[in-house]
Amino acid sequence: MKRIISLLLCIVVMAGLLSSCNSSDPVVLFFAVENPAGSFDPQIVSDATASIVVRNYFEGLLRRNENGEVINGVAESWSVSEDGLKYTFKLREDAVWHLTSNAKEQLGEKLPENFDLSVTAYDFQFALRRAVDPGTGAPLSYMLYNIENAPEILDGRKAPEELGVRVIDKYTLEITLSQPQSNFSEVLTEPVCMPCNETFFKGCTGRYGTLIAFSLSNGPFYLSRFDETSYRINKAADYCGDSVAVPDYVWLYVVDTEEKLLEVLETDDYSGGIVKAETYEKLKVSRKMTVTETANTVKGFIMNLSDPVMGEENIRKALLAATDTGAVAKNMNKEQAKGIIPPVIEKTEVNHPVAYSEEKAQVYLKNGLGKLEASKIDISVLCEKKDEDTVRRVMQEWQRILGISVNFSVKTAEKDKLLQTVESGNYQVALYNLRSETDEAYEYFGSFTSGSPKNVTKFDGFGMEELIGKLYSADEKVFLSVYSSIESKLYSASLIIPVCNENTYFVCTQNVRGVIYFSGNDKLYFHKATNVK
Repeated sequence: MKRIISLLLCIVVMAGLLSSCNSSDPVVLFFAVENPAGSFDPQIVSDATASIVVRNYFEGLLRRNENGEVINGVAESWSVSEDGLKYTFKLREDAVWHLTSNAKEQLGEKLPENFDLSVTAYDFQFALRRAVDPGTGAPLSYMLYNIENAPEILDGRKAPEELGVRVIDKYTLEITLSQPQSNFSEVLTEPVCMPCNETFFKGCTGRYGTLIAFSLSNGPFYLSRFDETSYRINKAADYCGDSVAVPDYVWLYVVDTEEKLLEVLETDDYSGGIVKAETYEKLKVSRKMTVTETANTVKGFIMNLSDPVMGEENIRKALLAATDTGAVAKNMNKEQAKGIIPPVIEKTEVNHPVAYSEEKAQVYLKNGLGKLEASKIDISVLCEKKDEDTVRRVMQEWQRILGISVNFSVKTAEKDKLLQTVESGNYQVALYNLRSETDEAYEYFGSFTSGSPKNVTKFDGFGMEELIGKLYSADEKVFLSVYSSIESKLYSASLIIPVCNENTYFVCTQNVRGVIYFSGNDKLYFHKATNVK
């Protein structure tokens, strides 16, 4: 059902800090990340950098080991009823919250003198209720769609307190599903399911997860320092679970230029980083580097459904039919994409090929203009400067096929600006990398739900949440049936003109073993990492 890529990776520590071979030397890792982190509130975390931090300093009921298998986290044991609907978790009584001195000082009287540091069933109940509360705006709330009453809570028909999560006693939690979900144990390892202490959360008065003083952790690490360009997590001495951290410190540094990333990897200044295809092509890979390749990206033209022109389906279909994607991919010296779903998560044979047809393109355009009651329309295409020649060639073909009824123009932007513009919805068409942050179809499809911040096409879902909820509800046959339904829904909406596939590379240098990596940009776990001299 899933392909999880995990391995023990080689990472080098920064020169000078670990020159001694004494076993008493601290284990320190330095890792490059692409973008600054947003909120460290696990229920609303939405960027890769913050997600890496959250995955390392929180621990859920369950967690994954280096082989991707689900193992105990805060739960010391758990069971599932015969009908697959009721999950019962017995929590470890030695699990505690790590409360920093900054938090004690900042919150002051907002924390009672007898503040209980125990991680309890109430913390998980409160967290899951927060996650499905529409007021929270949790981007991954769709993952919890099968918990009893979650759909009704998410659309405002029921209160969060009616969620099917019940505290049996301080250390026993019961979760009831509305239908079986074969991957529910895996869902419980995700940040959206991390515990949240209600007293601490309310004491933060809306600032939870924004500063160290407003952060509470229960995992192998705790957040000890951060600014706009760097983040440090320290080994938590009070953590008593099975995933005790080996490293004393892990630093994450924002490396926002290709030139700098290449430099720090090639000179071993940093331990490693996640590298996009265009950067990897320029990287001087040495024998001491460890490289893991993931086919997780589809590069293509995305169309913004919130735009008055591109919101007309016939216009989108006209562009789709007017694009010879094989020729475009060849011009870019890339392998042609088979579909809109990255190979790392593709579960079925693609049966929705892009139908290149000049005649159909012209018919779609005519119908679209009729729906818009327009004789002529303007369409601008946003791209990075390096892709301008490719885009201009495509537009020339569009112009030849569709004629003077459409006025095409190109806009170029630096990479960061392009991403910001696309995420804000201030575009019509963009040449864009649709990257899967995971090898799970569940999460990739979730990026097309109406509440997802990654829904850059502004597709309004049309029941996607319900379909995704059914994806893992039964056996392999049902999974493939629902998967195909979701796939067909996305294809029929004509949201994307897929052009080519691109890979992401996890590049590490030397001397450290034990970093656990799963496909994507945010699934890095450092607790087992150790230096090898």
